[in-house]
Amino acid sequence: MLRSFRLKIAFMTLCLSGLMLLAFGFFAVSALNRVAIERIDRELIALADTQVRREQPRDHWHRFDASFRSMYGMDESKQFIVKATLHQGEVLHTTADWPAGLSQNALPLPIDAVPFTSREKASPARQEAFNSNRIPAPREMTVRGPVFATLIGAGNSWRAITMANEEVSLSIAINLAGLHVETSRFRNTLFIGAPLGLLLLATGGWLIGHLALRPIDRIAKTAEQMTAQQLDARIHDKNADKELQRLIDVINGMLERLDMSFHQATRFSADAAHELKTPLAILQAQLERSLQRADDESLEQREYAEQLDEVQRLKIILQKLLLLSRADAGQLPLSADDLNLAELARGAATDIEILAPDRTVTVDAPTELMARGDAHLINQILENLISNTIKFGEENGWITIKVTEQKGSAIVTVANNGTAIPEQDQEKIFERFYRGDPSRSRQTEGAGLGLSLARELARAHGGDITLEQSNGNLTCFALALPRHGRS
Repeated sequence: MLRSFRLKIAFMTLCLSGLMLLAFGFFAVSALNRVAIERIDRELIALADTQVRREQPRDHWHRFDASFRSMYGMDESKQFIVKATLHQGEVLHTTADWPAGLSQNALPLPIDAVPFTSREKASPARQEAFNSNRIPAPREMTVRGPVFATLIGAGNSWRAITMANEEVSLSIAINLAGLHVETSRFRNTLFIGAPLGLLLLATGGWLIGHLALRPIDRIAKTAEQMTAQQLDARIHDKNADKELQRLIDVINGMLERLDMSFHQATRFSADAAHELKTPLAILQAQLERSLQRADDESLEQREYAEQLDEVQRLKIILQKLLLLSRADAGQLPLSADDLNLAELARGAATDIEILAPDRTVTVDAPTELMARGDAHLINQILENLISNTIKFGEENGWITIKVTEQKGSAIVTVANNGTAIPEQDQEKIFERFYRGDPSRSRQTEGAGLGLSLARELARAHGGDITLEQSNGNLTCFALALPRHGRS
Protein backbone atom coordinates (compact mmCIF):
# COMPACT_ATOMS: atom_id res chain seq x y z
CA MET A 1 0.00 0.00 0.00
CA LEU A 2 1.36 3.39 -1.03
CA ARG A 3 1.92 5.66 1.95
CA SER A 4 3.46 8.58 0.03
CA PHE A 5 1.09 11.19 -1.38
CA ARG A 6 3.62 12.04 -4.11
CA LEU A 7 3.78 8.39 -5.17
CA LYS A 8 -0.01 8.18 -5.09
CA ILE A 9 -0.26 11.18 -7.42
CA ALA A 10 2.35 9.65 -9.74
CA PHE A 11 0.63 6.24 -9.64
CA MET A 12 -2.82 7.72 -10.29
CA THR A 13 -1.40 9.83 -13.14
CA LEU A 14 0.25 6.72 -14.56
CA CYS A 15 -2.97 4.67 -14.37
CA LEU A 16 -5.21 7.37 -15.83
CA SER A 17 -2.72 8.24 -18.54
CA GLY A 18 -2.21 4.56 -19.33
CA LEU A 19 -5.94 4.02 -19.74
CA MET A 20 -6.21 7.13 -21.89
CA LEU A 21 -3.27 6.08 -24.06
CA LEU A 22 -4.70 2.58 -24.38
CA ALA A 23 -8.08 3.96 -25.41
CA PHE A 24 -6.41 6.41 -27.77
CA GLY A 25 -4.33 3.59 -29.30
CA PHE A 26 -7.37 1.44 -29.98
CA PHE A 27 -9.25 4.44 -31.36
CA ALA A 28 -6.32 5.57 -33.51
CA VAL A 29 -5.71 2.10 -34.98
CA SER A 30 -9.44 1.66 -35.59
CA ALA A 31 -9.74 5.10 -37.17
CA LEU A 32 -6.67 4.48 -39.32
CA ASN A 33 -8.14 1.22 -40.60
CA ARG A 34 -11.54 2.79 -41.18
CA VAL A 35 -10.15 5.78 -43.08
CA ALA A 36 -7.88 3.54 -45.16
CA ILE A 37 -10.75 1.18 -46.01
CA GLU A 38 -12.93 4.14 -47.00
CA ARG A 39 -10.14 5.44 -49.23
CA ILE A 40 -9.72 2.00 -50.83
CA ASP A 41 -13.48 1.71 -51.30
CA ARG A 42 -13.57 5.05 -53.11
CA GLU A 43 -10.73 3.92 -55.35
CA LEU A 44 -12.49 0.64 -56.11
CA ILE A 45 -15.75 2.44 -56.90
CA ALA A 46 -13.90 4.76 -59.29
CA LEU A 47 -12.33 1.78 -61.08
CA ALA A 48 -15.46 -0.35 -61.29
CA ASP A 49 -17.96 2.41 -62.08
CA THR A 50 -16.12 3.54 -65.22
CA GLN A 51 -16.25 -0.02 -66.53
CA VAL A 52 -19.90 -0.89 -65.90
CA ARG A 53 -21.51 2.49 -66.40
CA ARG A 54 -21.37 2.07 -70.21
CA GLU A 55 -21.68 -0.83 -72.55
CA GLN A 56 -18.34 -2.48 -73.27
CA PRO A 57 -17.42 -4.80 -76.16
CA ARG A 58 -16.75 -8.42 -75.23
CA ASP A 59 -13.05 -8.22 -76.05
CA HIS A 60 -12.70 -5.20 -73.71
CA TRP A 61 -12.29 -7.43 -70.67
CA HIS A 62 -9.35 -9.29 -72.13
CA ARG A 63 -7.52 -5.99 -72.43
CA PHE A 64 -8.37 -5.07 -68.87
CA ASP A 65 -5.13 -6.44 -67.33
CA ALA A 66 -3.07 -4.43 -69.80
CA SER A 67 -5.03 -1.33 -68.81
CA PHE A 68 -4.25 -2.00 -65.12
CA ARG A 69 -0.56 -2.43 -65.85
CA SER A 70 -0.51 0.82 -67.82
CA MET A 71 -2.23 2.67 -64.96
CA TYR A 72 -0.44 1.16 -61.93
CA GLY A 73 2.70 -0.49 -63.30
CA MET A 74 3.66 -4.15 -63.32
CA ASP A 75 4.30 -4.59 -59.57
CA GLU A 76 1.42 -2.49 -58.32
CA SER A 77 -1.09 -4.05 -60.71
CA LYS A 78 -0.35 -7.45 -59.15
CA GLN A 79 -2.10 -6.20 -56.00
CA PHE A 80 -5.44 -6.23 -57.89
CA ILE A 81 -7.56 -9.16 -59.00
CA VAL A 82 -10.37 -8.74 -61.53
CA LYS A 83 -13.24 -11.00 -62.58
CA ALA A 84 -15.94 -10.18 -65.14
CA THR A 85 -18.95 -12.52 -65.38
CA LEU A 86 -22.07 -12.52 -67.54
CA HIS A 87 -25.35 -12.87 -65.70
CA GLN A 88 -25.79 -16.29 -67.31
CA GLY A 89 -22.65 -17.43 -65.43
CA GLU A 90 -20.14 -17.23 -68.24
CA VAL A 91 -16.80 -15.84 -67.09
CA LEU A 92 -15.59 -13.23 -69.51
CA HIS A 93 -12.30 -12.52 -67.82
CA THR A 94 -10.29 -13.59 -64.78
CA THR A 95 -6.96 -12.20 -63.62
CA ALA A 96 -4.15 -14.51 -64.70
CA ASP A 97 -2.34 -14.36 -61.35
CA TRP A 98 -5.30 -15.37 -59.20
CA PRO A 99 -4.21 -15.97 -55.56
CA ALA A 100 -3.90 -19.69 -54.91
CA GLY A 101 -5.51 -19.53 -51.48
CA LEU A 102 -8.55 -17.51 -52.59
CA SER A 103 -11.41 -19.40 -54.22
CA GLN A 104 -12.59 -17.97 -57.55
CA ASN A 105 -16.14 -18.67 -56.39
CA ALA A 106 -15.73 -15.90 -53.78
CA LEU A 107 -16.35 -13.41 -56.61
CA PRO A 108 -18.64 -11.94 -57.68
CA LEU A 109 -20.12 -10.87 -54.36
CA PRO A 110 -23.86 -11.49 -53.89
CA ILE A 111 -25.51 -8.58 -55.68
CA ASP A 112 -28.85 -9.94 -56.91
CA ALA A 113 -30.76 -8.31 -54.06
CA VAL A 114 -29.36 -4.86 -54.86
CA PRO A 115 -31.68 -2.83 -57.11
CA PHE A 116 -30.55 -1.21 -60.35
CA THR A 117 -30.09 2.54 -60.49
CA SER A 118 -31.29 4.78 -63.33
CA ARG A 119 -29.25 5.14 -66.52
CA GLU A 120 -26.81 7.99 -66.68
CA LYS A 121 -27.41 10.26 -69.65
CA ALA A 122 -24.40 11.29 -71.70
CA SER A 123 -23.42 14.91 -71.29
CA PRO A 124 -24.10 17.23 -74.29
CA ALA A 125 -20.37 17.79 -74.79
CA ARG A 126 -19.67 14.05 -74.81
CA GLN A 127 -22.55 13.40 -77.16
CA GLU A 128 -21.36 16.20 -79.49
CA ALA A 129 -17.82 14.71 -79.50
CA PHE A 130 -19.16 11.37 -80.65
CA ASN A 131 -21.40 13.02 -83.27
CA SER A 132 -18.51 15.08 -84.68
CA ASN A 133 -16.53 11.88 -85.18
CA ARG A 134 -19.58 10.13 -86.55
CA ILE A 135 -19.11 7.40 -83.93
CA PRO A 136 -22.18 6.12 -82.10
CA ALA A 137 -21.95 6.91 -78.36
CA PRO A 138 -21.72 3.86 -76.07
CA ARG A 139 -25.05 2.90 -74.60
CA GLU A 140 -25.46 4.07 -71.02
CA MET A 141 -26.16 1.10 -68.72
CA THR A 142 -28.32 0.70 -65.65
CA VAL A 143 -25.95 -0.01 -62.71
CA ARG A 144 -26.46 -2.24 -59.69
CA GLY A 145 -24.23 -1.92 -56.63
CA PRO A 146 -21.67 -1.40 -55.28
CA VAL A 147 -21.37 -4.29 -52.80
CA PHE A 148 -18.25 -4.50 -50.58
CA ALA A 149 -16.69 -7.33 -48.61
CA THR A 150 -13.34 -8.25 -47.08
CA LEU A 151 -12.12 -11.67 -48.21
CA ILE A 152 -9.47 -13.82 -46.54
CA GLY A 153 -7.20 -16.04 -48.58
CA ALA A 154 -3.64 -16.84 -49.59
CA GLY A 155 -2.44 -15.61 -46.22
CA ASN A 156 -3.76 -12.14 -46.95
CA SER A 157 -6.98 -10.21 -46.80
CA TRP A 158 -8.59 -8.56 -49.80
CA ARG A 159 -11.03 -5.69 -50.05
CA ALA A 160 -13.50 -6.56 -52.84
CA ILE A 161 -16.21 -4.70 -54.73
CA THR A 162 -18.82 -6.01 -57.09
CA MET A 163 -20.82 -3.77 -59.45
CA ALA A 164 -23.12 -4.97 -62.23
CA ASN A 165 -24.94 -3.57 -65.21
CA GLU A 166 -27.58 -5.14 -67.39
CA GLU A 167 -25.09 -7.56 -68.95
CA VAL A 168 -22.06 -8.18 -66.78
CA SER A 169 -20.95 -8.28 -63.14
CA LEU A 170 -17.52 -6.82 -62.49
CA SER A 171 -15.54 -7.67 -59.32
CA ILE A 172 -12.28 -5.99 -58.34
CA ALA A 173 -10.30 -6.80 -55.20
CA ILE A 174 -7.20 -5.14 -53.80
CA ASN A 175 -4.64 -6.75 -51.51
CA LEU A 176 -4.69 -5.19 -48.00
CA ALA A 177 -1.13 -6.30 -47.12
CA GLY A 178 0.16 -2.75 -47.56
CA LEU A 179 -2.52 -1.43 -45.22
CA HIS A 180 -1.66 -4.06 -42.64
CA VAL A 181 2.03 -3.11 -42.84
CA GLU A 182 1.20 0.56 -42.24
CA THR A 183 -1.15 -0.31 -39.39
CA SER A 184 1.44 -2.61 -37.82
CA ARG A 185 4.10 0.09 -38.11
CA PHE A 186 1.81 2.62 -36.42
CA ARG A 187 0.90 0.11 -33.70
CA ASN A 188 4.56 -0.72 -33.00
CA THR A 189 5.42 2.96 -32.83
CA LEU A 190 2.58 3.46 -30.37
CA PHE A 191 3.70 0.52 -28.22
CA ILE A 192 7.26 1.85 -28.10
CA GLY A 193 6.27 5.45 -27.46
CA ALA A 194 3.55 4.69 -24.90
CA PRO A 195 5.88 3.43 -22.11
CA LEU A 196 8.15 6.43 -22.61
CA GLY A 197 5.15 8.72 -22.51
CA LEU A 198 3.84 7.02 -19.38
CA LEU A 199 7.24 7.37 -17.71
CA LEU A 200 7.27 11.08 -18.50
CA LEU A 201 3.69 11.44 -17.24
CA ALA A 202 4.50 9.57 -14.02
CA THR A 203 7.54 11.80 -13.49
CA GLY A 204 5.37 14.82 -14.18
CA GLY A 205 2.78 13.55 -11.69
CA TRP A 206 5.46 13.11 -9.04
CA LEU A 207 6.75 16.64 -9.68
CA ILE A 208 3.22 18.04 -9.54
CA GLY A 209 2.66 16.23 -6.23
CA HIS A 210 5.99 17.58 -4.96
CA LEU A 211 5.06 21.15 -5.91
CA ALA A 212 1.56 20.75 -4.48
CA LEU A 213 2.98 19.52 -1.16
CA ARG A 214 5.57 22.26 -0.73
CA PRO A 215 3.21 24.35 1.46
CA ILE A 216 2.50 21.22 3.52
CA ASP A 217 6.25 20.68 3.94
CA ARG A 218 6.60 24.25 5.19
CA ILE A 219 3.79 23.65 7.66
CA ALA A 220 5.51 20.44 8.86
CA LYS A 221 8.88 22.18 9.25
CA THR A 222 7.25 24.93 11.29
CA ALA A 223 5.54 22.33 13.49
CA GLU A 224 8.89 20.56 14.00
CA GLN A 225 10.38 23.81 15.30
CA MET A 226 7.67 24.13 17.93
CA THR A 227 8.97 23.48 21.44
CA ALA A 228 7.97 24.60 24.89
CA GLN A 229 10.64 27.26 24.60
CA GLN A 230 9.64 28.31 21.06
CA LEU A 231 5.90 28.56 20.78
CA ASP A 232 6.05 31.81 18.83
CA ALA A 233 6.86 30.12 15.49
CA ARG A 234 4.30 30.86 12.78
CA ILE A 235 3.72 29.72 9.22
CA HIS A 236 4.50 32.55 6.82
CA ASP A 237 3.27 31.86 3.29
CA LYS A 238 1.56 34.84 1.72
CA ASN A 239 1.68 33.25 -1.74
CA ALA A 240 -0.05 30.03 -0.71
CA ASP A 241 -3.03 28.81 -2.71
CA LYS A 242 -6.34 29.88 -1.25
CA GLU A 243 -7.24 26.23 -0.50
CA LEU A 244 -4.17 26.02 1.78
CA GLN A 245 -4.36 29.58 3.06
CA ARG A 246 -7.34 28.73 5.25
CA LEU A 247 -5.44 25.75 6.71
CA ILE A 248 -2.43 27.99 7.41
CA ASP A 249 -4.66 30.59 9.08
CA VAL A 250 -6.32 27.92 11.25
CA ILE A 251 -2.94 26.45 12.31
CA ASN A 252 -1.48 29.90 13.06
CA GLY A 253 -4.56 30.72 15.13
CA MET A 254 -4.21 27.43 17.01
CA LEU A 255 -0.51 28.15 17.66
CA GLU A 256 -1.40 31.63 18.90
CA ARG A 257 -3.94 30.22 21.37
CA LEU A 258 -1.52 27.47 22.41
CA ASP A 259 1.27 30.01 22.99
CA MET A 260 -1.01 32.20 25.08
CA SER A 261 -2.38 29.29 27.12
CA PHE A 262 1.06 27.82 27.73
CA HIS A 263 2.53 31.08 28.90
CA GLN A 264 -0.47 31.65 31.15
CA ALA A 265 -0.03 28.18 32.65
CA THR A 266 3.71 28.71 33.06
CA ARG A 267 3.20 32.08 34.75
CA PHE A 268 0.51 30.61 36.98
CA SER A 269 2.79 27.75 38.05
CA ALA A 270 5.69 30.09 38.78
CA ASP A 271 3.49 32.68 40.52
CA ALA A 272 1.75 30.03 42.62
CA ALA A 273 5.09 28.60 43.69
CA HIS A 274 6.36 32.07 44.64
CA GLU A 275 3.17 32.98 46.48
CA LEU A 276 3.14 29.74 48.47
CA LYS A 277 6.76 30.00 49.57
CA THR A 278 6.07 32.75 52.12
CA PRO A 279 3.07 31.16 53.92
CA LEU A 280 4.87 27.82 53.97
CA ALA A 281 7.97 29.44 55.47
CA ILE A 282 5.78 31.10 58.11
CA LEU A 283 3.97 27.84 58.80
CA GLN A 284 7.29 26.00 59.09
CA ALA A 285 8.64 28.56 61.55
CA GLN A 286 5.51 28.37 63.69
CA LEU A 287 5.61 24.56 63.73
CA GLU A 288 9.27 24.58 64.68
CA ARG A 289 8.55 26.93 67.63
CA SER A 290 5.58 24.80 68.70
CA LEU A 291 7.73 21.69 68.41
CA GLN A 292 10.37 23.24 70.65
CA ARG A 293 7.78 24.28 73.27
CA ALA A 294 6.05 20.91 73.40
CA ASP A 295 7.02 18.42 76.06
CA ASP A 296 9.45 15.75 75.02
CA GLU A 297 7.85 12.51 73.81
CA SER A 298 4.41 14.07 74.11
CA LEU A 299 1.55 13.57 71.66
CA GLU A 300 1.70 17.24 70.67
CA GLN A 301 5.39 16.97 69.84
CA ARG A 302 4.78 13.95 67.55
CA GLU A 303 1.91 15.74 65.80
CA TYR A 304 4.02 18.89 65.29
CA ALA A 305 6.86 16.77 63.91
CA GLU A 306 4.53 15.05 61.40
CA GLN A 307 3.08 18.38 60.31
CA LEU A 308 6.57 19.82 59.93
CA ASP A 309 7.51 16.87 57.69
CA GLU A 310 4.48 17.54 55.47
CA VAL A 311 5.33 21.24 55.22
CA GLN A 312 8.89 20.32 54.27
CA ARG A 313 7.49 17.96 51.63
CA LEU A 314 5.33 20.77 50.24
CA LYS A 315 8.35 23.04 50.04
CA ILE A 316 10.30 20.44 48.04
CA ILE A 317 7.35 20.04 45.64
CA LEU A 318 7.13 23.82 45.21
CA GLN A 319 10.85 24.04 44.48
CA LYS A 320 10.52 21.37 41.82
CA LEU A 321 7.46 23.04 40.29
CA LEU A 322 9.30 26.35 40.18
CA LEU A 323 12.26 24.75 38.41
CA LEU A 324 9.94 22.98 35.95
CA SER A 325 8.04 26.17 35.14
CA ARG A 326 11.34 27.97 34.51
CA ALA A 327 12.56 25.11 32.32
CA ASP A 328 9.28 25.20 30.34
CA ALA A 329 9.64 28.92 29.80
CA GLY A 330 13.30 28.58 28.80
CA GLN A 331 14.33 30.73 31.75
CA LEU A 332 16.20 28.15 33.77
CA PRO A 333 19.29 29.89 35.18
CA LEU A 334 22.41 27.89 34.29
CA SER A 335 25.79 28.67 35.73
CA ALA A 336 27.88 26.71 33.24
CA ASP A 337 31.31 25.67 34.52
CA ASP A 338 33.76 22.89 33.79
CA LEU A 339 33.07 20.05 36.20
CA ASN A 340 34.39 16.58 36.84
CA LEU A 341 31.42 14.26 36.33
CA ALA A 342 33.33 11.29 37.74
CA GLU A 343 33.90 13.20 41.00
CA LEU A 344 30.19 14.08 41.24
CA ALA A 345 29.31 10.40 40.77
CA ARG A 346 31.63 9.39 43.61
CA GLY A 347 30.03 12.07 45.81
CA ALA A 348 26.60 10.63 45.01
CA ALA A 349 27.83 7.17 46.05
CA THR A 350 28.90 8.63 49.41
CA ASP A 351 25.39 10.05 49.87
CA ILE A 352 23.90 6.58 49.28
CA GLU A 353 26.11 5.11 52.00
CA ILE A 354 24.74 7.73 54.41
CA LEU A 355 21.08 7.58 53.35
CA ALA A 356 20.88 3.80 52.85
CA PRO A 357 23.67 2.03 54.76
CA ASP A 358 22.06 -1.34 54.02
CA ARG A 359 22.85 -1.05 50.27
CA THR A 360 26.07 -2.19 48.66
CA VAL A 361 27.38 0.61 46.44
CA THR A 362 29.78 0.08 43.54
CA VAL A 363 31.31 2.94 41.57
CA ASP A 364 33.03 2.39 38.22
CA ALA A 365 34.42 5.74 37.09
CA PRO A 366 37.67 7.13 35.68
CA THR A 367 39.71 9.61 37.65
CA GLU A 368 38.40 12.45 35.55
CA LEU A 369 35.66 12.90 32.95
CA MET A 370 34.98 16.53 32.24
CA ALA A 371 31.61 18.02 31.28
CA ARG A 372 30.23 21.52 31.25
CA GLY A 373 27.18 22.54 33.20
CA ASP A 374 25.71 23.79 36.42
CA ALA A 375 27.18 21.65 39.20
CA HIS A 376 24.25 22.34 41.56
CA LEU A 377 21.64 21.27 38.96
CA ILE A 378 23.59 18.21 37.85
CA ASN A 379 23.94 17.20 41.48
CA GLN A 380 20.18 17.53 41.75
CA ILE A 381 19.77 15.21 38.74
CA LEU A 382 22.01 12.60 40.39
CA GLU A 383 20.15 13.02 43.68
CA ASN A 384 16.83 12.33 41.97
CA LEU A 385 18.19 9.20 40.29
CA ILE A 386 19.74 7.98 43.53
CA SER A 387 16.58 8.75 45.44
CA ASN A 388 14.66 6.46 43.08
CA THR A 389 17.14 3.62 43.50
CA ILE A 390 16.80 3.85 47.28
CA LYS A 391 12.99 4.14 47.27
CA PHE A 392 12.28 1.32 44.83
CA GLY A 393 15.32 -0.93 45.21
CA GLU A 394 15.46 -4.02 47.36
CA GLU A 395 16.45 -3.70 50.98
CA ASN A 396 19.99 -4.95 51.56
CA GLY A 397 20.38 -4.83 47.79
CA TRP A 398 23.02 -3.24 45.58
CA ILE A 399 23.41 -0.03 43.58
CA THR A 400 25.96 0.46 40.79
CA ILE A 401 27.10 3.81 39.39
CA LYS A 402 29.15 3.76 36.20
CA VAL A 403 30.71 6.72 34.36
CA THR A 404 31.83 6.24 30.74
CA GLU A 405 32.41 8.18 27.54
CA GLN A 406 30.47 7.27 24.37
CA LYS A 407 30.62 9.15 21.06
CA GLY A 408 31.51 12.48 22.57
CA SER A 409 29.04 12.22 25.46
CA ALA A 410 29.63 11.63 29.15
CA ILE A 411 27.32 8.84 30.36
CA VAL A 412 26.36 8.16 33.96
CA THR A 413 24.37 4.96 34.51
CA VAL A 414 22.66 4.23 37.80
CA ALA A 415 21.45 0.64 38.25
CA ASN A 416 19.87 -1.24 41.13
CA ASN A 417 18.24 -4.54 41.82
CA GLY A 418 14.57 -4.67 42.64
CA THR A 419 11.16 -5.08 41.10
CA ALA A 420 11.18 -4.05 37.44
CA ILE A 421 9.02 -1.21 36.20
CA PRO A 422 5.95 -2.67 34.44
CA GLU A 423 6.20 -2.41 30.67
CA GLN A 424 2.99 -0.38 30.41
CA ASP A 425 4.48 2.19 32.83
CA GLN A 426 7.91 2.54 31.24
CA GLU A 427 6.80 5.19 28.73
CA LYS A 428 4.99 7.19 31.43
CA ILE A 429 7.55 7.39 34.24
CA PHE A 430 8.86 10.75 32.98
CA GLU A 431 5.39 12.31 33.06
CA ARG A 432 4.75 14.83 35.79
CA PHE A 433 2.96 13.55 38.89
CA TYR A 434 2.87 10.05 37.42
CA ARG A 435 3.34 7.29 39.94
CA GLY A 436 3.27 3.73 38.71
CA ASP A 437 2.23 2.03 41.95
CA PRO A 438 -0.83 3.75 43.53
CA SER A 439 -0.63 1.51 46.58
CA ARG A 440 2.72 3.13 47.45
CA SER A 441 1.78 6.72 46.62
CA ARG A 442 1.89 7.78 50.26
CA GLN A 443 4.16 5.14 51.75
CA THR A 444 6.92 6.10 49.30
CA GLU A 445 8.07 9.66 49.57
CA GLY A 446 7.82 11.91 46.50
CA ALA A 447 5.23 13.52 44.29
CA GLY A 448 6.08 11.97 40.92
CA LEU A 449 8.14 14.99 39.85
CA GLY A 450 11.68 13.70 40.36
CA LEU A 451 12.30 11.98 37.01
CA SER A 452 10.40 14.65 35.07
CA LEU A 453 12.49 17.40 36.67
CA ALA A 454 15.72 15.45 36.20
CA ARG A 455 15.04 15.01 32.48
CA GLU A 456 14.20 18.71 32.01
CA LEU A 457 17.42 19.70 33.78
CA ALA A 458 19.42 17.27 31.64
CA ARG A 459 17.84 18.62 28.44
CA ALA A 460 18.56 22.17 29.55
CA HIS A 461 22.25 21.11 29.53
CA GLY A 462 21.92 19.62 26.04
CA GLY A 463 21.68 16.05 27.34
CA ASP A 464 18.95 13.60 28.28
CA ILE A 465 17.88 10.85 30.67
CA THR A 466 16.60 7.50 29.42
CA LEU A 467 15.46 4.24 30.93
CA GLU A 468 18.01 1.83 29.51
CA GLN A 469 16.69 -1.37 31.02
CA SER A 470 14.03 -2.57 33.43
CA ASN A 471 13.35 -6.27 33.42
CA GLY A 472 13.80 -9.21 35.71
CA ASN A 473 15.53 -7.89 38.80
CA LEU A 474 17.42 -5.00 37.23
CA THR A 475 16.52 -1.35 36.55
CA CYS A 476 19.02 1.01 34.92
CA PHE A 477 18.78 4.73 34.09
CA ALA A 478 21.34 6.61 31.96
CA LEU A 479 22.22 10.30 32.12
CA ALA A 480 23.94 11.65 28.98
CA LEU A 481 25.70 15.03 28.97
CA PRO A 482 27.91 16.65 26.32
CA ARG A 483 31.64 16.01 26.86
CA HIS A 484 33.97 18.88 27.60
CA GLY A 485 37.65 19.20 28.32
CA ARG A 486 40.03 16.28 28.68
CA SER A 487 39.42 12.80 30.02
